[in-house]
Amino acid sequence: MSLREWYANRVVLLTGVTSELGHVLLEKILRCLPGVKVYVVLRSQNGLNGEERLKKIFASPGYERLRQEMPDAISRVKTFEGNLLYEDLALSNDDKALLKEVTVAFHAAGPHDFFLEYCQELPKLKSAAVASSIFRHRGKIKECVQNEKVPELPIALVRFPCIGPAHREPMPGFVETLKGPTALMIGAGLALGNSELQAEVTPVDVAVNTLIAAAWELGTSKTTEPVVYNAALLGCTWDDLIKKSRRASHSFPYPTFGIRGMISFQPLYWILILFLEWLPSLISDIAFALCGRKQRILAEYDRVRNALQPLKSISTRPWIAERNRVYLLEKRLTAEEQDIFPIAPKIDIESYVLCAAASTRKYCVNEDNLKIIRMIYTVFLFAPVILIVAYIASRTILSLA
Repeated sequence: MSLREWYANRVVLLTGVTSELGHVLLEKILRCLPGVKVYVVLRSQNGLNGEERLKKIFASPGYERLRQEMPDAISRVKTFEGNLLYEDLALSNDDKALLKEVTVAFHAAGPHDFFLEYCQELPKLKSAAVASSIFRHRGKIKECVQNEKVPELPIALVRFPCIGPAHREPMPGFVETLKGPTALMIGAGLALGNSELQAEVTPVDVAVNTLIAAAWELGTSKTTEPVVYNAALLGCTWDDLIKKSRRASHSFPYPTFGIRGMISFQPLYWILILFLEWLPSLISDIAFALCGRKQRILAEYDRVRNALQPLKSISTRPWIAERNRVYLLEKRLTAEEQDIFPIAPKIDIESYVLCAAASTRKYCVNEDNLKIIRMIYTVFLFAPVILIVAYIASRTILSLA
C-alpha cells in the first residue's frame, strides 16, 4: 500500500507542535495528506489556551501557503490540554477516551518518555514516529537502539542532526528562528570548528518527510519492535556551506559585524571575535548611547553568538552514522511520493543557502538594524577619506599662512 493510501482517513496524534519541527510537520500533514485528522496536545501558556496557541501557529508565515490552498485546514485539527512532562500527558479522562481512535502518533520535540508510555494505551496504534538527536551518541552511530529507553512497540526512532532551513517546503529556504547552521551559512558570524568535516545539517522539510515516511513503513510492516532511522544530511562539508554562501552574504547581508567562516584554532577564534565582532558592536552602541538612540548592535551580536554556540560541540568532531535504512525507505516510495515526500534529495547548496539568507532577512531581521549597520559601514568607509582630506586641507592652509 502506498504512503498516501495508507494515511487516508487516519487519526493522527501530534506532540511538540510548537517546535520548529512540529510547525512544519503539522503544515505538511494538513497540506499533503488531506484525509488525515490531527489531534494536537498543547498546554496553556502565557494566558493562551491550546486552541488559541494553535490559531497563533496557523497565523504564522510558515502557514501562508496552507492558508491560501486550504483555508479551512484548521477544522481538521483538535487540541487537547496536556503536558509532555506528566504521566498520561496530563490528559483528562474524557480526552483520553477520544484519543483511543488514534492510529499514528508523532512526537516532534521535547522529552519522549511519557509520550511513549502513553502510546501503549492507544489500542488502535499502528506506528509512532519519534524525533531524537543523533548527538546523544558516541562512536559509530548504528541503526539500532543504543542506550535509548524505548518500549516494545512499533516505534520509528528517527535521529536528526541539526535542523536547518527548509529545502523546498513550505517555501524554499524557509526559517523563522536564527539557529547555528543558519547563522553560519548566511555569514552572520564566525564559528568554532573543523570546516573540513561533514555538515551535520538536515533541512526541516526533509526531517518532516522522514518522520512521515518512517511511520508509514513501520505501519505497513509486521514489525512490533522499535526501528531506528538516521536521517540523511545535506551532503556537503561546513566549508562547502561557507564557500557557497558568498552570493547570499552579498545579496542578503546580515546586520552584524559578523565574520563569515569557521576556524578551528581557538585562541585565534577568540581574538577575531573580540576585535572584529564584539568591539565594533560595543563602539557602535556607545556612539548610539551618546546620541540618545537605542542601543541594539550588541544585542544582535549576542543573538548570533548564542545561535552559533551549540555548533562548537558538533563541528569539532566527526559523527559517523549508518544511513542504509533511510535510503532503502526512499526507494520504497513511489516516484510521485518521492517528489512529494523527499527524504534524501540532491540539494544545490548555493541555491539552498541563497534561499535561506533571503528567508532569514525577511523573517528574522529587524530592518532598522540593517539600516543602522549600513550607516555605520558607510561612516567607517568614508571616515579615513574625510580625515585625509581634512589633513591635506589643514596643511594647505598652514602653508599659505
